[in-house]
Amino acid sequence: METQNHESKIDVRIIVGGLDIAQLVSKAVNNIQLENDYNIIVSSIIPTVEISIVKKVAGGADILLIGGYGHDETYNILYNELKTDFNHIGLFDYNNIIIEDESIDFKLAEKEILNSIIKSTLSYSLNLINIHTLENKLMKVTHNYNNLLDDYNQVIKEQEVLARENKELREDIDDIKSDYSAFKLRYEDIYSREILEIFSLNDLWQDTFRQDLADEERIVIATNKFRPDNIIVGQGYIAAESKQKAIEWLNIVRTALIFVDDNEDDLKKELTPESEEKPPEVIDDYEIPNTFENFWD
Repeated sequence: METQNHESKIDVRIIVGGLDIAQLVSKAVNNIQLENDYNIIVSSIIPTVEISIVKKVAGGADILLIGGYGHDETYNILYNELKTDFNHIGLFDYNNIIIEDESIDFKLAEKEILNSIIKSTLSYSLNLINIHTLENKLMKVTHNYNNLLDDYNQVIKEQEVLARENKELREDIDDIKSDYSAFKLRYEDIYSREILEIFSLNDLWQDTFRQDLADEERIVIATNKFRPDNIIVGQGYIAAESKQKAIEWLNIVRTALIFVDDNEDDLKKELTPESEEKPPEVIDDYEIPNTFENFWD
């Protein structure tokens, strides 16, 4: 009997020891109508126990029945060679079809074939249920794996984005550090410097001397010539460490200006060429610096 593809039917193949028993089994199979009653197809009856031949013909069967006298050596050898996770192997026991005179009873053969196939089919069905259960679990595991793989790929993409952003942030941090170092180097002595306060020159003059400032330019000139520490005058303002320091300097400048204004004629006479032969008069209390000659020039 040729091997055929019978979709949705259980494929049974029977291995026997010779052509005579193969013919008997073939007749018995035809009589019991397995396909119509049980949705079972006996697609091959294999009249040999030669392993190389049996392997070629038995491959892909759902159920294999091995003919023999119980679980003898031949059965065990074929079982070990042919058993897979996707088939079931049963015994077609010759002991159950031989009568007292050691002849084969045809009716007993039909019954033994049917019983063997039914038992094997039940075992195969249970095995198939287990296989389907495992397949369902495998499908779920595969589905979960694919979801995890998608999540992993998404994480990898996000990691690449974060890595780029991190690199850019590090570059920004390096730039900030560089700018900070330059700023720190430039202003590292800022705390050692005296911070100057700024005051309106005219307001401070009026508050101090109760008079309007008549000649701001001469105060600027005097300050620029003498260059006192931490005193700056210009643009209508005076900058100093404190208001008191600014007042002290204005007092000095005002005193010098009054002295110069009051003694302008005497100073000019003393500084003219005719007076070069006369020794200068020594004044014990103070000295007049020559710089007052062109004080406000």
